[in-house]
This record gives sequence, C-alpha cells and structure tokens, in this order.
Amino acid sequence: MPLRIKWKRFAAIFSAAAALLTGCTGKDSGSGQSAVSKADVPAVTGDVTVTVFDVGKADAMVIQTANSVTVVDAGNKGDGKDIEQFLTAQGIDTIDTLMITHYDKDHVGGAARLVNRMNVGTIYVPDYTASSEEYQSFMEKITEKGKELTKMAAGTAQSWVSDDATFQLFAANKTNYGKNEENDFSLVLYVQHGENTLLFAGDAEEARQQEIMAMSLGEVTFLKFPYHGNYLSTTENFLNAVNPKYTVICCSNQEYADPSTVQTLKDRGVEAYYTPDGTVTAVSNGKTMTLTQAAK
Repeated sequence: MPLRIKWKRFAAIFSAAAALLTGCTGKDSGSGQSAVSKADVPAVTGDVTVTVFDVGKADAMVIQTANSVTVVDAGNKGDGKDIEQFLTAQGIDTIDTLMITHYDKDHVGGAARLVNRMNVGTIYVPDYTASSEEYQSFMEKITEKGKELTKMAAGTAQSWVSDDATFQLFAANKTNYGKNEENDFSLVLYVQHGENTLLFAGDAEEARQQEIMAMSLGEVTFLKFPYHGNYLSTTENFLNAVNPKYTVICCSNQEYADPSTVQTLKDRGVEAYYTPDGTVTAVSNGKTMTLTQAAK
C-alpha cells in the first residue's frame, strides 16, 4: 500500500458517490441518522481488511482499503505501539483517519503515541471531556503537534468514501446519559463495501444500543460487539436488529465476555471470535468475508 492515500483517485470516487451519501466528506451531515443503502455504494475494486488486535479488554482496530488507513480506538497506554508496528511493517507511515469512540482509557490510551509518531490526518472524537491521564496525554499531544479535532456533536453524523468503501460515523444523540455513562457517548462506525456491511459499536450500553436500533441499519455482515461482550437488557433485541454473520469481542482471559453473551451467540449461529485467542483479521471482497485468527 502506498504511504499516503491517492488523493486524485479518492476525489474521483468521491465525486461519483458524494451525491448518494447522507453527508459529504469532512462535513457534518446533520441529525438525520440513517445508513446509505447498498444500492448507493461504489463498485468494488479491491478488498477491505479489518484487523482487531489482541490487546486485552481494550479496543484497537485498523481498517484498510487499497489506499487508506482508518484506526478505530487505540487500546490502553502502550497499545499504540502495536498499531504503529503493524503499519510500519507494511511501509505505512500515515493514518488517514483516527477515531476515538469515547475517552475510556482502554480506547484512548494508545492514541497519544500514534499522534506523536505517525502522520495522522482527520481525527474524530466525541464532544465531551475526561480527566484520565490517558485523555490528558492525548490532548497534550494534539496541541503539541498542532492537530485539530473534529468533535462530533450530539445527533450529528459524518460520511466519506475511501476507495470502494463508504464510511458513516454517528455521534450519540444526547449530551447526558447519567452518572458514569461515558460508554453511551460512543461514536458508532458503519462501513459498506459492496454487499458487506460492518458495524463498530464502541462500548454502547443500553441507551446507545437503543439509539443504534432506531437507525434501522438492518442486518450486518460484521459486528465489533459492543462493550467487551457484556450481556445487557438490550443484547437480545440488539442482536435481533443487526443479526451479524460474524462478530469479534474485545476482551481478555481475566475479563472474558459474559457467558450469557457467548451462549447467545452460539444459539444464534453467529461466528464469534474472541481476542484473547489472538488478533483477528477480517477480509471483505465485497461479496463475502473471510475471518482468520492469529495463533497465540
């Protein structure tokens, strides 16, 4: 993959598809949160690869199209090194899009390193503040490097095209979910690649899962399971709504997915992967997906 996205190619694809999207690249598409229909996505020209890292009970993921790199969360402090090494081993020094779903330390912890050591383009974050050391380190590095944050205000969405994949990022609908409910501020990413759809649900708990269900996304091919596999009062209805074929749960052997979640996925016939068993790689060719897991 080239070190940087091929902007001319990006622009051509975007021009052809932008009118079909609910919003424009880098623009706020407002509060009408709905997903692009499958009929509107660009023609498939290559693969989309998702890497979900084995970094314990923490989220750290990379989405790669032919010419772009998107990082969704950066795990705990120290986990940014895993992402950096993974990309530099491929000759990549640029992260085109970095999104931090919310500011819990197991999502923002490695972000400061990425901003410090790599070329980072657009940075999407939820519109609230936190007090943790990891959050402060991230913000200090943003200032030091002269970066700007795109803060996702409540009820807004962003849309863009990278090669043959459409990306839609949705902010939470509210500014207050009650005490200790930062998880429900989670940004949610929806990706379409040909006939495949991918949903990255952050740490969405009951209130946020209800918001996602209200978006009527329909069935998804791939689900990054929300909130490390915790079983909630909304879990069954949420799975009814999105009905994934594949799911990956970011957890650890010490803090494994809830047994009720594990059993529910088995009963539904969902092909489930758990990161304590190794880093997971999902490859979409626009029609089918293939998931593999690195041996420990």
